[in-house]
Amino acid sequence: MSFIGTDEHVFIAGMTGSGKSVTAEHYLAGYDHVIKLDTKDEVSERRRKNKPLWKGLQEGKDYVVITRLAELDHIETHKVIYVPDIDEQSLEHYNALFKWVYERQNTILWIDELMSVADNPSRYPPYLKALYTRGRSRDAVVWALTQRPMDIPTIVMANSTHFFIYNLNMPQDREKVAKATGYPEFYDLPGKYVFWYLNITAAVPPVRGQLDL
Repeated sequence: MSFIGTDEHVFIAGMTGSGKSVTAEHYLAGYDHVIKLDTKDEVSERRRKNKPLWKGLQEGKDYVVITRLAELDHIETHKVIYVPDIDEQSLEHYNALFKWVYERQNTILWIDELMSVADNPSRYPPYLKALYTRGRSRDAVVWALTQRPMDIPTIVMANSTHFFIYNLNMPQDREKVAKATGYPEFYDLPGKYVFWYLNITAAVPPVRGQLDL
C-alpha cells in the first residue's frame, strides 16, 4: 500500500459499519493539521458509550471539539473535530469551513459523510471545488467518506489519488467507482471489513486490504 502524501486527495466509500470511518481515523491520527467535519455528531454517540472520540489521541492535548466556526481561529491543537450546531448545518457554513481550510493551507479536511455537504452531484459548496481542483498545490486536501458514491459530485473521484472501497450493496454505487477509475474489480464486493485499495497514479489494479488494528 502506498504512502499517502499531504498533497493527495483520498476517497473512502462503504456501507454503514463497513469500516470506512475507522480507516480515516486510524490513518489521520498520524498526520498534523487535520479538521474533521462531523455532521452526524458521532462525538455525542461516543461520549454516551464512553468511547474515545479519536482513538489513540487525547482530547485537549491532540485535538479539541468545537461546535461553531468562530472557534477555529482560537484553537491551539493540531487537530479539530467540528460538530456544527444546528444553525451551522448549512451549505453556507460548510463553504466557510472549506474556504478556511483552503486559505490556511497545509491542512487535511476529513469529511465523514460527503452527502451531508453535497446532497446531489451538481449542488455543492464552491470552495469544495476549489479544494479538489487547486488545493493540492497548497497541501489543502480532502479525505471524503460516503455510503453512496452514486450521489456525489464527479470532481471527488476525478481528483482523488487514493481509494479505499469497502462493501457497497447497491450495484449502481459499485458501477460508478468502477467507471470513474477504469477498474472492473470494483464491481465485486471485497468482503466484510475488507477494502479494495487503489493508488490511481500507480497504474496497477486495485488490491484487497484490511486494517491491522
